[in-house]
Amino acid sequence: MKIAVLGPAGTFCDKACSDYITTDYDGNDQLKPVYYQTIDEVFENVCQGEMCDLGIVPIENTLDGYVQRTLDLLLEKDVTIIDENLIPVRFSLITNVNDINDLERLFVQFKANGQCRKFINSLDKVNIVSTESNMESYYKVSDLPNSGAIVPCHVVADYKGGVTIENVTDSPNNHTRFVVFKKNNKKVLEMEFPKKNNSVRIPAYIMPSTDRPGILFEILECFYKKSINLLSIMSRPTKQVMGTYNFYVEIEAEDERKLEAIKQAIDYIKLNNEVKVLGAFSKI
Repeated sequence: MKIAVLGPAGTFCDKACSDYITTDYDGNDQLKPVYYQTIDEVFENVCQGEMCDLGIVPIENTLDGYVQRTLDLLLEKDVTIIDENLIPVRFSLITNVNDINDLERLFVQFKANGQCRKFINSLDKVNIVSTESNMESYYKVSDLPNSGAIVPCHVVADYKGGVTIENVTDSPNNHTRFVVFKKNNKKVLEMEFPKKNNSVRIPAYIMPSTDRPGILFEILECFYKKSINLLSIMSRPTKQVMGTYNFYVEIEAEDERKLEAIKQAIDYIKLNNEVKVLGAFSKI
C-alpha cells in the first residue's frame, strides 16, 4: 500500500506520516510514502485510486488555525478521514559558517518566517530569502557560501555543516494537526466505536438548503438538547452565491451512548439541511 504525503521528504507532514506508520499502522513498512507538491495533488491521487490508498495532509495549526484548502477538498472530494496525528512544530537554524556573525543570507519558508520572527529579527544585516518549502531551505544552504536556513528540528541530525541552533521557534506550544484519509465516504457513522481511547472526533459539513433567520441557532440547538460537545464550528463560503455559507463542525463523542445521540442529532438536522459526515476516529 502507498500513502500520498505533502512533501518533499523531511517536511512536518512527512514526520506525521512516519509517526502514523509507526504507531497507528503497527509499524508496517509495507505502507510506503509517495510525495506530492500540493494538497490538491495529494487528494487527486487518492481519489483516482491508481497510485495511493491513503493520504495525509495538514488540517489545523495552533497559530494559523485551519488549513482552508484542506477544508475545501474534504467537502469537494469523495473521501473519509480515518485518523489524525498531532506534530509539534519546532524549527532550528543550520548554517555553513563557523561564526554566526559571518551569516549573510537566510533561507526561510514563508510560513516558517512568521513562526520564527523573534529569532530572525535578532539577526543583524542578514538578507532573508523566501522559499516555498522548508526542505527547499534545507538544500539551498549548500548552494551559496555564508548562508543559513530555518528548517524543521527533526532534520538537523542529518546535517553536517557549520553553526546550528536547536530551537528558534517563537511559540513553544505550536503544533500542526494532520488527518489521514481514504477514498469513498459511505455510512461513516455505522462504524464500531474506536477503542483507542474514550473520545471520538466527528468532523462534518452542514449545508443549509436555504438562508433563513435562526438557521445556525436551529443547528446548535440540536446538539445542545442532547448535551453534545462541539470541538469547533466555522462558516465556510459556498462559493456559489455571495453571502451564503456552509458550516464546518467537529463533534466530540465521549462514549458509544454519545455516539448514538450524535447520530440522532444529525438525522434531525438532515430534515432541513444536507450533511456530509467526514469521518469518526479516535481523538488525539
